[in-house]
Amino acid sequence: MKKVLLKTLKKYRLTTFLTVFFIMLNIYFLTYPPKIIGKIVDLLYNIEANKEQIFTYTFYLLGICVVLLAVRMPWRWLVGYVPRSIERDIKDRLFEQFMKIKMTSIQNIKNGELMSYFVKDVSEIRAFIYRLISYGTRFIFTMIIATYTMMSGVNIVLTVITLCPIIITLFIIIKIKMYLEQSFKKSQKYFTELSEFVQESTDAIRTTKAYTGETNQLKEFIRKNRRLREANNAVDVHSTLLSTCLNIGFGLCYGISLLYGSKLVLEGSISIGDFVAFNGYIGLFVGPVS
Repeated sequence: MKKVLLKTLKKYRLTTFLTVFFIMLNIYFLTYPPKIIGKIVDLLYNIEANKEQIFTYTFYLLGICVVLLAVRMPWRWLVGYVPRSIERDIKDRLFEQFMKIKMTSIQNIKNGELMSYFVKDVSEIRAFIYRLISYGTRFIFTMIIATYTMMSGVNIVLTVITLCPIIITLFIIIKIKMYLEQSFKKSQKYFTELSEFVQESTDAIRTTKAYTGETNQLKEFIRKNRRLREANNAVDVHSTLLSTCLNIGFGLCYGISLLYGSKLVLEGSISIGDFVAFNGYIGLFVGPVS
């Protein structure tokens, strides 16, 4: 499996590099709209004198939007294409190796284990690659590019104290997602067990057994149903907790930005346009973190 995975990843290394490159470009250009809007806000104090500059920055903003559209479409397509292509090639290579294996060497392996190996395990690889490219790469470049822009273009202290809640929220979200994934797997497992139990109880071959042991069958059904309900409730609780934690974390970020940023504006350390642009930069972290 390891050799097959390495060969497949090597085959798609150029496509993966292009995906990462387009993601980096997308994040870089995403820092321009808040900056341009901030400059326009600073020019609005004297509209008549700055009319030409305002129109110029407005056209710049429209041009950046077109560039963002041109950059976003390739990386969104590549993010979906690369993991699925890797999954397909891994399955093909594994099947080729499977056809070369002697039946005596796999006769003690259950069919379910083989299906899990070819389907579930490979799908997990695809999901991991998708998360790594889509969320991991975006978060890394957002932290580097957006943080540098915030520090160099606005204020270092404001940037540091505003990003602290984002970092803390990120670790909490990762932990909650782990529990969410575990509870979701439990829910799937219990649903499968309940479905199999109902199918066996209503099967024509076992109808007699179901009637003769009706009380025991009913108790078993209630027990399995209760366990499934608890697992589903756990999934709902973790999902709600995840969204709540995300809202609280970014709410704290915007709260700190508004309070301390307003103080800096009143002191004259930053302009109103810088303050508006800074709040726009914070929004760049929402997508990768969530």
